[in-house]
Amino acid sequence: MLTDRPEASSFEDLTPDDVSAIYALIEDLGWTHVIKDLEIMLQVGVFLGARDAAGRVVATGAFFPYGTDLASIGMIMVSPEHQRQGYGCAVMEALHDHDVAQGRTLCLIATEEGEPLYRKCGYEVVERIRKFFGSPKEFLSKTSEYSFADVILRAMRRSDLEDAIRLDAKALGAKRCELLEQRFLQADHAVVAEDKQGEVIGFVLASPQRGQHHLGPMISPDGETALAMIRYVAERSGKELRIDIPEEQSALHSRLPDLGFSLIANPPAMLRPSSITEKSDPSLETPIYPGCRKLYWSIMSQAYA
Repeated sequence: MLTDRPEASSFEDLTPDDVSAIYALIEDLGWTHVIKDLEIMLQVGVFLGARDAAGRVVATGAFFPYGTDLASIGMIMVSPEHQRQGYGCAVMEALHDHDVAQGRTLCLIATEEGEPLYRKCGYEVVERIRKFFGSPKEFLSKTSEYSFADVILRAMRRSDLEDAIRLDAKALGAKRCELLEQRFLQADHAVVAEDKQGEVIGFVLASPQRGQHHLGPMISPDGETALAMIRYVAERSGKELRIDIPEEQSALHSRLPDLGFSLIANPPAMLRPSSITEKSDPSLETPIYPGCRKLYWSIMSQAYA
């Protein structure tokens, strides 16, 4: 039985057998993930959970390792009746103590409520994310006269995964091969952008959520190509579009409000550098993302950062 103030040891590894229990917690919190999201997360990441005396999962946290030096923290959930009882601190401690987390820079996208907890755990804000929802019909109406003559768009094929993984790794500074493959299989729409020589220069995956398509990750050389890929998805989607854009990509997010999208939230993206990173460059006052983030135009999801 758990104490009133849970410890990191209260959390155990969850398995695919726990999908329904995790999903029940998601529904309690009103989050939009679908069952397939959880199946993928349990396959590619480390998912921890704490149970009440009846065996119900009441708190969770997960991290997703990328390459050897980076990981994303996500799915920090506490049931409404167990909030403000120490579960948030306990799960963060459990995640940080996990063997797979050692030596990695950890990143996450916080909620406004969660930001103080993450600061206490050693995370610093490095940028913000602009979360937009939009109608594909309205977006198409407002871009009906747009021309993207220099961009060739087509449906992504499985044979394109190698190029997509390469571009994604360049943007993030770490490979996430299995995760991208699984998200490609999950996506209702997957798009690649080619230049005139037939080289793949960008891609976006549109994965289904409840009543939405979440566009991400989106890797692009520029804002015009990013807009072209959004339009490709909008022409084929009958669902509301969601896109979470790093704040530095003003060439895209500054235009979306005039194209039928509404800004819903502006959460902070945070980093917790590993001790290795801190020792290798102690002059850095604020941690920075690895990779070439100017190529990263939309995140995969808040869990995957």
